[in-house]
Amino acid sequence: MRIAEVACPVPLHKAFHYEVPAGWELKPGERVRVPFGPRRLTGLALSVFEGEPERPLKRLEAVLDRFPALDSHGLECARWLARRCAAPIGDCVKALLPPFIKSLEEPVDERQFVRALTPGRAPKDGFKLTDGQAAALAALCERLKLRESRVALLYGVPASGKTEVYLRLIREAIAEDGQALFLLPEISLTQPFFEEFSACLGVPVVLWHSRLGARQRRQAWLALRRGQARVVVGARSAALLPLPKLRLVVLDEEQDESFKQEGQAPLYHARSLALERARLAGALAVLGSATPSLESWQLARLGRAELFSLPQRVSSTERPSVVVLPPPGLGRVLAEELLGRLRERLSRGEQSILLVNRRGFSTVVMCRKCGWVDRCPHCGVAKIQHEAVGGFELRCHHCERRGPLPAACPKCRNPALRASGVGTQKVVAELRRELPGARLLRFDGDTPRLKDGEPYRRFLNKEADVLVGTKLVAKSFHFPDVTLVGVVDADTMLNMPDFRSSERTMQLLAQVAGRSGRSGKRGEVLLQTLHPEHLAIANAARGDYGAFADAELPLRRQLGYPPYSTLVRLLWTGPQEPAVAAAAEAHCAALRRELGAFGHELVGPAAAVLPLQRRRFRHHALLKCPPEGLEPALLAARALPSSSSVKLKLDVDPYDFF
Repeated sequence: MRIAEVACPVPLHKAFHYEVPAGWELKPGERVRVPFGPRRLTGLALSVFEGEPERPLKRLEAVLDRFPALDSHGLECARWLARRCAAPIGDCVKALLPPFIKSLEEPVDERQFVRALTPGRAPKDGFKLTDGQAAALAALCERLKLRESRVALLYGVPASGKTEVYLRLIREAIAEDGQALFLLPEISLTQPFFEEFSACLGVPVVLWHSRLGARQRRQAWLALRRGQARVVVGARSAALLPLPKLRLVVLDEEQDESFKQEGQAPLYHARSLALERARLAGALAVLGSATPSLESWQLARLGRAELFSLPQRVSSTERPSVVVLPPPGLGRVLAEELLGRLRERLSRGEQSILLVNRRGFSTVVMCRKCGWVDRCPHCGVAKIQHEAVGGFELRCHHCERRGPLPAACPKCRNPALRASGVGTQKVVAELRRELPGARLLRFDGDTPRLKDGEPYRRFLNKEADVLVGTKLVAKSFHFPDVTLVGVVDADTMLNMPDFRSSERTMQLLAQVAGRSGRSGKRGEVLLQTLHPEHLAIANAARGDYGAFADAELPLRRQLGYPPYSTLVRLLWTGPQEPAVAAAAEAHCAALRRELGAFGHELVGPAAAVLPLQRRRFRHHALLKCPPEGLEPALLAARALPSSSSVKLKLDVDPYDFF
């Protein structure tokens, strides 16, 4: 009997066997219609083989494609995602073959892409590379010609010209009908790079992110699947696209936490997925950053990635000078020295950026008398004060519920409530008072039309003098007229309950500092901090990422954290807190019995940092897996007894510990 192994769109960690009717042609990767209980589902054939089943099998009802929707690399990638991310195979197939792909034979309408499927103007090659750029590019082109899987870490100081290296390397990769995948951590970054690559590469380029319409994404998917589109510029989900002629994968700002998928399975990290795609295709993977993740830094130290350095800026201007300042007194947000530097830039017609790693106005509203804090009743977290039409409102940043500010404390009836903490809106309000006439622009998650890159274009076109934003302003944007960067609170992330807090602080400060003085004019950076001697802040001020990494890695080794282990977060949720706590305790006891002898370490369980979210109680634990110990740990965790009232979620390589 011919048997088809079929992945169905159900939340189960297995595929299902069906009989292939005699005379039917079926290849792995083709979609099929199958009976599934009382339902009819569209599944995907993972494999087809001869065998004798132990029990009668249901028969396939229809083959829906004339040729495979996923090729052999796509099928291998789906299986890898299921293993690596502890995700149902049906969810992994769905991620690689989205439901909006109805027909593989739908014609591609070039009008859907305008610039994307229209070759752009010829690139300008008059730009003279620095010695570092030239050496890195020559070596990377040699690796590309080998047509075998290689990993490179392009470590370049801010403004060292990594984008020019990417651009020329992509041009080399597509010269012989190859394809290139270019990944960015934020949707807001994709449009500027898409426009630049479309203009310079002279081949069809497509844009990909979740904010595009279903038809536009379907057309892009099909164009890539057929090789009509040669380059894709996209956010993390672009790592799942079909690329049959893949020669090059590039992750810009590879250290960025936004490359981690959260919420919907599979919970992949785009870096790990991109490296797997490159391995399957025999392609070159380039990880680029001025502040590499410690995982990638360690890969280079171990020789599993080749390190290429760009130690000098493209312009002859020296790196920005860095001044460390204490925060201002109560009632103020910006130190007088920082305000003075902003006034200087205004008088010279230069631009400035202020980093505030919190959106909203104030971060907590509390009673001055009894200490009551206004928290979301559904999530248990402090509400954030936001400016609104006609006054202020309070929002929960987890469930997005909104409401008015209370007139008095509901606990003691005291009317004197205090709003504390600093967000982007409060900084803008102070700038309006202190710098009358200055043109201000806010760039954060609340900014209208953020996803289409409008704030970027407005600031680039000098429609504003000061850009105030969250970590978005620290990304790969190039603003040639920015000569001042101010960090309002450099300590924001240092005390977070996260083993990566120092690394994230160092990376954010170094990245935002790199936005200053990029085009001939000397830049300056002012950091407001209470901890100038901290490892992350001191090395960010010196611009010495290597020294930071050398000091941080021994601490990671001592505590058993990545890159010396692989982490799995176990998160239990349910409507009744005692049941959630009991399930977490029982499951952790079972895992310790199962895995203790193999070098795994289990920390917890305990109530999550956010113990209540959307009216569900939450407990979590952290499993540290030694090398080669991840798959046994995931198998053991998946075998834990399930409950209808308590759900267990596994997250490999977690970045969210709340």
